[in-house]
Amino acid sequence: MRLQTAVFDPDTPPRDLAALSRRMLEVCRELERLESENGGAVASTATEVEDEPFDPDEI
Repeated sequence: MRLQTAVFDPDTPPRDLAALSRRMLEVCRELERLESENGGAVASTATEVEDEPFDPDEI
C-alpha cells in the first residue's frame, strides 16, 4: 500500500517514480507467486461472468 500511495502521489518527485514503480512490480510479482504457492484466496486472473437475462417482472 505504501508503494502504491507513493507511486500515485502527485507530490512524488519524478526522479523517484522509476525506482518506485520497479519496486512495486517486484513486490506484486512476489505476492502473486506466494499466493499461488500457498493456494491463496485471491485470484490473480480475471474471471468472466455471464449475466442472466433481465426480467422486469422480478422488480
